[in-house]
Amino acid sequence: MEDSIRIKHVEIVRLDLSYSHIRVQNHKAVIRMADALENYGQIMPILVTPTEVPRYTLIDGYLRVAAAGHLGKDTLLAHIWNGDEKQALCHVLVKTAERKWDIFEQAGLIQELHRRHELSQRKIARLLGKDQSWVSRRLALLEMLPEQVIKSVQRGNISSWAATRVLTPMARANTDHATKLAASLMKHPFSTRQLFIFFKHYQRSNRKVRENMIDAPFLFVKATEAGKDLRDGRQLAQGPEGQWRKELSTICHMIQRLIRAADNVIYAGQSNLDQRSLLTAFNETDQMWNKLKMHIERRMDDIASGQRDDFSVAQSPSRHSSDQPAA
Repeated sequence: MEDSIRIKHVEIVRLDLSYSHIRVQNHKAVIRMADALENYGQIMPILVTPTEVPRYTLIDGYLRVAAAGHLGKDTLLAHIWNGDEKQALCHVLVKTAERKWDIFEQAGLIQELHRRHELSQRKIARLLGKDQSWVSRRLALLEMLPEQVIKSVQRGNISSWAATRVLTPMARANTDHATKLAASLMKHPFSTRQLFIFFKHYQRSNRKVRENMIDAPFLFVKATEAGKDLRDGRQLAQGPEGQWRKELSTICHMIQRLIRAADNVIYAGQSNLDQRSLLTAFNETDQMWNKLKMHIERRMDDIASGQRDDFSVAQSPSRHSSDQPAA
């Protein structure tokens, strides 16, 4: 791709930011980069391809350009790519060791190769050293989500984690719900933990409950957290004894379910292998239960023995001063 490397200072006003629309904005990252530029200078050149003299297309270095603008700098050191844009984009995508790609930026560049530069998925995969399914998954990520959700991610209003782990699977099932949740997240951002809990509840809920959750996700999260605080308070008040009773109650419910299911899982004509595996699991559980029972019995014996010893000490006659031997 490269015959020689040419590096020189380029005026920022002469850069065409043709791929800025796929970059995920991060104001904090810009400030950190600006501090680094001011304190240490530019370490890595930006990557550009020449267009009509004297202009260049910026391929890589959008964060550095934003940081330079923040500092009021006019020029940046640039690597002038000796090749076309397709080659430069592939070069940037392949250099994974130098940066950790945001998945939406990565998918956006692949989409540019596919649409603007008219490369097939197979050709892109070959140029990047990936298999075609990897390329297909990146493209599907952008095609699955509504456009406004993607824009929200690129503006930095919604995290890539939220988009890939929550909004994308939600959009597969219900695009309208994903769009509404994204709009709500822009008004009331959730922490990763809050969003994880919300989506777990959503997955387990029926259609009516899901509608209510999507209509007021912020209220649902607050109500869920309030309920958890109440349960935590009760658990704290009850102490380990309450937790022990609760776990025993859970075991009782599980045993009741196992009794009801026993006739369906152990039956006449069952293979010896299946039957042995079931009975082995049962016997292991039975042994653990007996182990707990024996532990409790020993503990009760120890307590009773200790109480008898305390009683004996309390009942033994005290020796008065007249009984003491003479000094």
